[in-house]
Amino acid sequence: MEPLQSLATPFNELESKLKPFFDNKFWKVRLLFLALAISVTTLLAFNFILVDKGLRNLYQEMRHPGSIGGFFWDDIIKQGADPLTPQDYEPGSHEANQTFRITIPLIARVLHLNVAGLYVLHVLMGLLFLWFVIEVVYGILKDKILTFYFITGFTAIYAGANFYINFLGHCDIFPFCFMILMWYYRNPLLILLFSQLAFWCDERAIINSTYIGLLYLMPLVQNWIKQGNLNLKLIPLSAIVLVISAGLYIVIRSWLASSYGLKVGHDNDLSRKTITWSLSIIGDKFTRGLEGFWLLIFAGITVLVLRRDWWMLVLLGGCMLATGAIAIMVADGTRSLSFGFCMFFFLLMILKEHIAQKELRYLLIVSTLLSLMLPMSFP
Repeated sequence: MEPLQSLATPFNELESKLKPFFDNKFWKVRLLFLALAISVTTLLAFNFILVDKGLRNLYQEMRHPGSIGGFFWDDIIKQGADPLTPQDYEPGSHEANQTFRITIPLIARVLHLNVAGLYVLHVLMGLLFLWFVIEVVYGILKDKILTFYFITGFTAIYAGANFYINFLGHCDIFPFCFMILMWYYRNPLLILLFSQLAFWCDERAIINSTYIGLLYLMPLVQNWIKQGNLNLKLIPLSAIVLVISAGLYIVIRSWLASSYGLKVGHDNDLSRKTITWSLSIIGDKFTRGLEGFWLLIFAGITVLVLRRDWWMLVLLGGCMLATGAIAIMVADGTRSLSFGFCMFFFLLMILKEHIAQKELRYLLIVSTLLSLMLPMSFP
């Protein structure tokens, strides 16, 4: 009688080949490009029409800037040439929301980039972003195979694939990259630099920097829980700088609005309709935003509830609720949810500490397979 086969058998065989493949000083490079090879292949299989048409239109946009409706690369370049002059865009449009998102236009101006050059920089920023994601995730998991599973799944969802698949010109990879650098580096001056760069890319970076602030404050929170008293002396300078940076953004933005007449073109009626529409399809909207990685969220929350870790549940849950609320308020739910990618690092910390390695392995495998199977939907 033949022995029963385990569903994990194919992955056991895969891992037996991955271990020697990653036993190399350039293992991070190998991991990154192998994960991308897998996720790009599935993306082409399930989104081929979208990718094919989109990349063809991007090529036309490169040849004839501004010729393709719904593409924003040329608008970014034009904004960089004259960032302090109010523009007359339709209220509620993406272009109208770009008024104070000046980091990328100024980068394009300083580097004298055209549409093709800006897209190439976009891709390079994505590779840099993924490199630091590998650094962070491996620092948590301490396991190359588990890191590979996570990165493969991560590059199959918008948060990890937008640097090449978002050909429209939203340029989300820039704030994502600045945010991961804020997570990785704790130097106050670098935090001030990267936070300002991120905040002036997109306002959603401010809301989702709460995850990074929570990371900085974790020693203070843990000491408070253990000893029952709040020692304000333990507040790290990095957290203070992050708060100052957010305040600085608000002050400068208010000054630009009053001095130059800059404003965001809101459409209140459209906003109400967007919220109503989002609530009517909230399940679909949220599922498509994070795909298989919802399993990590559910597993992490379950662990916190079972352990009665109410403080962590409230703090991390509050950050996640803020991310979700913004996604409901805007039409581009997938993009908005993806700004909260730092939540996954917290969830990995929780799961790594409190569940068995074998269980974490299965969880990462299943979440990755689901993400690879589901077609990407954005914005």
